[in-house]
Amino acid sequence: MLTIKELSIAVHENAVAHGWWDSDRSVEETIALIHSEFSEALEEYRAGRPMVWYACLEDPKGQEVCAPKDESECMMYGRESECKYKGHKPEGIAVELIDGVIRILDYIGRHEVANSDYETLDALVSDVPRQHVTVDLPILIAGLHLYTSISYQALSNGSDESQNKVQVHFAYLYQVMGVACAWLAANGIDYYSVLIEKHEYNKTRSYKHGNKVC
Repeated sequence: MLTIKELSIAVHENAVAHGWWDSDRSVEETIALIHSEFSEALEEYRAGRPMVWYACLEDPKGQEVCAPKDESECMMYGRESECKYKGHKPEGIAVELIDGVIRILDYIGRHEVANSDYETLDALVSDVPRQHVTVDLPILIAGLHLYTSISYQALSNGSDESQNKVQVHFAYLYQVMGVACAWLAANGIDYYSVLIEKHEYNKTRSYKHGNKVC
């Protein structure tokens, strides 16, 4: 298992290579993007989708097509790993939560921040109180939004630019990563494997994913 520092370096290097830091990103934009990933996890939940799923692809020879109008109509829904038409991009509640973690790791890598108390994600997860992982997803999302916002508020408290404010800011973001991963673990998801799978997929994507601006 890679350390948080190693993960943040790898994620950030990939983000740079794909153009996401061609111009520097403000703290406000970064925080907003973290929020957006967690909101997308809620949308997956509202759509009744599973933790992880894969879109269907057409047969490369064009002889067969597996593309139901709705994912729930697919005979392999929930068993996509067995489908010969399985796409390469992981989707679902767990993936969107991990996308929020990846956003934070990218930000940590950008600023070369390390929390000496937590070398790995497993260490973070082991320190998360049980009450944070036994809640329904909407409650989890509300909490992740709250602590992400508090992390930003920590920077704006008072008028000084003290290093302590920066440390508190990142400490809350570490906590956000820990809670998201701990919730996934409590719900039977190998969060580290999902993170690595999504990171590896991101490495194959086009520059700025073809058309996104942030």
